[in-house]
Amino acid sequence: MDSTHLNPFAVIQNTRSFPSVSKPKIVGFFSVGSERQYLDTADNLKYLNLPKPDANGLLRIDLNNGFGTRLPKPASAKQERIDHLLQFIILNRGKGDSVPYDFVCFRGLLRMLMCTPYERDSGWIVLASRYKGTIYLCAKDTPEKLRQEANETEQQKRFCYYGFKFEQHILTDEPGSEPNTSAPVSESEEFCSLFSSTLEGKRILYGAEMDGILPEKPVDRTRIDAALLNGLQFIEVKVKRRETNQRQVDNFYRYKTIKWWCQSFLVNVQRIFVGLRNDRGIVDEIREMSLEQIDRDSRRFWSASVCMAFCAEFLELVRTKMSQVDSPHTVYCFEYRPEKAENVLLSVLEGCNEESFLPDWYFKAAENE
Repeated sequence: MDSTHLNPFAVIQNTRSFPSVSKPKIVGFFSVGSERQYLDTADNLKYLNLPKPDANGLLRIDLNNGFGTRLPKPASAKQERIDHLLQFIILNRGKGDSVPYDFVCFRGLLRMLMCTPYERDSGWIVLASRYKGTIYLCAKDTPEKLRQEANETEQQKRFCYYGFKFEQHILTDEPGSEPNTSAPVSESEEFCSLFSSTLEGKRILYGAEMDGILPEKPVDRTRIDAALLNGLQFIEVKVKRRETNQRQVDNFYRYKTIKWWCQSFLVNVQRIFVGLRNDRGIVDEIREMSLEQIDRDSRRFWSASVCMAFCAEFLELVRTKMSQVDSPHTVYCFEYRPEKAENVLLSVLEGCNEESFLPDWYFKAAENE
């Protein structure tokens, strides 16, 4: 295993301006069904429908309801890797945008990279394969993350469930319709949009799960296309514990908002609706936060320019290292460990191996183009 110099902490000191990045543009979409199946539809597109306070002007949403009957995402979902993105590419080849991309990945991987300069505890592993001039990126769980998941407590599972349950209360299938909050929460269903953006000259296609849209008018799901989606206002939905002292407030802006900002910026979401809960999992207030507000109030803890700059530097490193590679079964493994912050470890795996994540059906279909 070799190492290559890329110090995320140095980026904090050296970044002076915001990197060149184009406004994200939606180029397609798909849904993921309750069995994690790919659906070439907008079936899981949701509308924001904020609940009304009771006669006394009070709001009370118990996020614990239905925890025992929830339908968790199956363990097999980890084996999907970037298959859903690849299915979209195959099904939509020859349509619309025909310019080749430099990178293909999920938004979560880009967000992970963007947060790296301010992450002191968690590392990451990124797998990369270059095929027909495009570099495909896939995140791999670190041993530390796998141990954490294996030892996850009931309370930690409940906290994760709170986010899904809150979405069930404020997102509906049609504008103005009442949510069915007694139905079991399915953690598998998603609506994903595909975005195109250019960062420092690198053209990226990435998929992102989208929470919902503002209920301005009903949308005919059978006639949705990328142009229509680009004209809608997407929103993000979050739930968080209400802070009770200044230390908790500072921790929120130091550790949490950086993830929220990166996630929303990548898909041009400007409005985030946040459910404030107490320690018992009861939401009694929904507060709206803007992306601009989050950026402004968090600047003493982290810089958006630094986040984007490190992401751009990492992608340039990958592109340089893989410039002479063009094989679906050659995998470059980039590993970042905070304790070795000045270097990213690199290993190269040739031929079919356990890290290969481009399936045979994908490049066989691509060869027939």
